[in-house]
Amino acid sequence: MLAKLRFTQKIGLLIGIALGGLLLMVGLSIVQTQQRIEAGRQDMLKSAVESMHAIVAGFHAKAVAGEMTMEEAEKAAKEAVRVSRFGGADGRAEYFYIWSMDGVSVMHPVRPEWAGQNKTETLKDGKGRYTLKNIVAALRASPDGRAFVDTDFPRPGSDVPVPKLQYVMEFKPWNWLVGSGLYMDDVNALVRSALVETLLLGLAVLTAIGAAGVVIARSVHRQLGGDPAAAMQAMEEVSRGNLAVDLGQPPAGSLMAGLKAMVGSLRTLVSQVRASTDSISTASTEIATGNQDLSSRTEQAASSLQQTASSMEQLTGTVKQSADAARQANQLASSASS
Repeated sequence: MLAKLRFTQKIGLLIGIALGGLLLMVGLSIVQTQQRIEAGRQDMLKSAVESMHAIVAGFHAKAVAGEMTMEEAEKAAKEAVRVSRFGGADGRAEYFYIWSMDGVSVMHPVRPEWAGQNKTETLKDGKGRYTLKNIVAALRASPDGRAFVDTDFPRPGSDVPVPKLQYVMEFKPWNWLVGSGLYMDDVNALVRSALVETLLLGLAVLTAIGAAGVVIARSVHRQLGGDPAAAMQAMEEVSRGNLAVDLGQPPAGSLMAGLKAMVGSLRTLVSQVRASTDSISTASTEIATGNQDLSSRTEQAASSLQQTASSMEQLTGTVKQSADAARQANQLASSASS
């Protein structure tokens, strides 16, 4: 499948894969960011409540050690928890509360009028859930007397319930539960802020990848003088002996320009070889004609030599006859003289 794609399409596919990876990274980042923010909130809430629990335990220890009465210790513990704050820009956005495990308010800095009242059946959150019942039930079900409980309450100055995470710890010596809560509705805003930052970073990375892809594609395209597939096809045509392949007008210094120059040189060489072959063929024809003429002349000369030899034989016969006649004449003359 990839072999059928053009080079620019492959670069586009690479950028698409990078974009898909970026989107996956952003999605994972959102989940991880939300989990990290929520875990940070939980750790902050847990640490704050543990510090208040330690303060309460410290006053109880003083009472047990006889440094103060138990009543004084409880009063001092309630006051210490009442004035303590944590969270927010100034570190005083959130408060702590103390309830008995029976649902009676021991200390609530925002609702002091609740002191001594049992709110088990009356205190509900924005979703109609019985807050104290759920908190006490979670503590009783916890093996270590600690629990996170989800609730919904309006922020100060608002009547719209928003998520508020509660963390409570049981203090068994006084049958108390010490706890606090953190609003969680701004987690989504923090996640959105982190998402924007991640997206901006991702877009910057994607832009860099895209720019690098375009630069690389143009550089390779310029070096090749065209699409690599076209260059391969042209080279295959040349390897099959097709020197009439059209290579267009590739940029100077490119592979296609070199291939075009090579094809031109091959065309010139083939033309020269063809011209030389024609010349050799003409010379061979002329040589063959000359040989044929020489052969004819040789045959004529041989015929003349045969005729000359025949004439010589005739002349020899004539000479012989003349010699015989002369000899006979000589004999006759000799006979006549005697």
